[in-house]
Amino acid sequence: MKKSSISQSEAARRAGVSRAAIQKHLASGRIVSDGKRVDVASFEEWLAERTDLQPDLQPEVQPGLQVADEVAPINELRPDLIPDEACQQIEKGLAPYTTQEANRIEKNYKALMRKLEYDLKAGKVVESSKVVETVGEEYARVRTKLLAMAAEKAPSLHRCKTVAEVQDRLTTLVTRVLEELTADGDPITGQQPL
Repeated sequence: MKKSSISQSEAARRAGVSRAAIQKHLASGRIVSDGKRVDVASFEEWLAERTDLQPDLQPEVQPGLQVADEVAPINELRPDLIPDEACQQIEKGLAPYTTQEANRIEKNYKALMRKLEYDLKAGKVVESSKVVETVGEEYARVRTKLLAMAAEKAPSLHRCKTVAEVQDRLTTLVTRVLEELTADGDPITGQQPL
């Protein structure tokens, strides 16, 4: 027979929090109490909705559900499994997570997806394909400029008398081309480098 109420200390132990935290939730009305004892039904409902649970501190919300240590996902057990049969497998205790854990995983996943969408819109992250494309375009511009330099500057290099003059002239030309490319800024945004 299930108790209808438990002590605040027992509720704190089951939830993996302090008694003060339980008292705070009692005061806010999230958990119902009858005097100093905590109503089990409201406590279990509150416990199931929590997302900040610490693993291995709380007993399962559904004591009858036994989760095996290493259970293959249902679709690996039987690839032809239809949803109704999947529900039956879960009821038999072959689910890899409790309902509480699955809800927490789902909420965390959705929060991470919202953060990623926000970061994409804010420009904090960029798709890797765009980065690869932009870098490829930059390298193509550098290659084109350097190859064009040879054809343009060959006559002036021909007039050089020593290897040192050729080397000096080439260093000056390459430096100038690279400075021009740096001064062009970002071809997409038009911003100058810092």
